[in-house]
Amino acid sequence: MDVAAAPLSPAWIAGSALAALAVLGYALWRAPWRRFASSEAVHVWYGTIFALVVLWSVRATIDRVVVIHLLGTAGFALASGGPLALVGGAVVVVLAALVHGTPLPNVPLVFLLSVAVPVGVALALLRATQRHLPPNFFVYAFAVGFLGPALGFGAAGVAGAAVLALTGAVDAAVVFGDYVPFLLYLAFAEGTLTGMLVTLLVVYRPQWMATFDDARYLR
Repeated sequence: MDVAAAPLSPAWIAGSALAALAVLGYALWRAPWRRFASSEAVHVWYGTIFALVVLWSVRATIDRVVVIHLLGTAGFALASGGPLALVGGAVVVVLAALVHGTPLPNVPLVFLLSVAVPVGVALALLRATQRHLPPNFFVYAFAVGFLGPALGFGAAGVAGAAVLALTGAVDAAVVFGDYVPFLLYLAFAEGTLTGMLVTLLVVYRPQWMATFDDARYLR
């Protein structure tokens, strides 16, 4: 649930800006820029950014405040790794804001909820499967490729709903009673779309998936 249209107080704007700068600074520091020595990796990264901007353009706006659309950022993390996905996701947020006229003060909070949260959830589930589940291709395809993005979308949606309620943009009973239940359907769509793309890439372009290790999952 995007908060791009939510009216934010100066405190929310300042707090989200500081948190977003901290996350983005960490991502810029840890990003494996040496991967860009390969022109293919650069093209895949730029292509994913363009695809996500298009995906974010397929959106629904309710009551001029609640904005709902698929994210795709968890899949970005599985393909490029966490740091590069955070940096690329920041570019997506800025471009989408320019295209859709999002107030610029809202951009940091949108980045935190629509990029940092799903990326964090997807990578946390990836680490959990690597630690507790057998190194099997189907574990990666279903648990990581499908479940991770679905949970990441759900977490981002609930966090966005909480922000809308806390800021007074939408009544809490309305946002949690009427809007949040629909996130279950969209979470399934997010997981299905990402899971299908991840599976196809693992089969035909495994070099595009930074988090997929042939030696681990196909031994």
